[in-house]
Amino acid sequence: MKILIISNGTIENKNILINSVDEADFIICADGGAKYFIDLNIYPDIIVGDLDSIDEKVLSFMKEKNIKFYRFSTRKDKTDTELALDYALEMGAKEITLLGAIGTRIDHTLANIMLLKKLLKKGIKSKIINNYNEIYITDSYLMLERTENHYISLIPLTEAVRGVTLRGFEYETTDKDFNMDSSFGISNKIINKKGEISIKEGIFLVIKARD
Repeated sequence: MKILIISNGTIENKNILINSVDEADFIICADGGAKYFIDLNIYPDIIVGDLDSIDEKVLSFMKEKNIKFYRFSTRKDKTDTELALDYALEMGAKEITLLGAIGTRIDHTLANIMLLKKLLKKGIKSKIINNYNEIYITDSYLMLERTENHYISLIPLTEAVRGVTLRGFEYETTDKDFNMDSSFGISNKIINKKGEISIKEGIFLVIKARD
């Protein structure tokens, strides 16, 4: 099951939202993320969170449409996005995409990115996307399709990522170590139809980005 989670960060391009909805089997809004559906003829399947960041107009609209709510206390130990993610896991998600997970609050942005590690541990395919970035995580192998005018950056989430082999990139490596305190993996490019990333030990954030 492919599940889409919409958080309350920034979604600049609603076409990305529409395309992501079309690819999803189930749609979860994390609290205020519901605002992005007001002007669209599509609706989430459920809204999860403490409802402290959802506008009253949006709340009334969703109730009129009989959208299901899963409400939590405002005194909670997890963000609304993580609660939505937990709900997706309970549903048996095999693939999770997060939209609106990046915004002006760097603390929320970083916390949401780190949630990808939680999904990696459970063997769930996942990514975060916005108008400029696609963010993936891997501890073994990842293949990405080439897209014009996009850069690929590899950022260690562990002290070191060892035995990195890159194929199909402008700058290829064989059994190379990447360290957390270095910018060595920033701004590579896929020059073949696809780029392949293989690692022996450690965890990478892999960011496909454009200016």
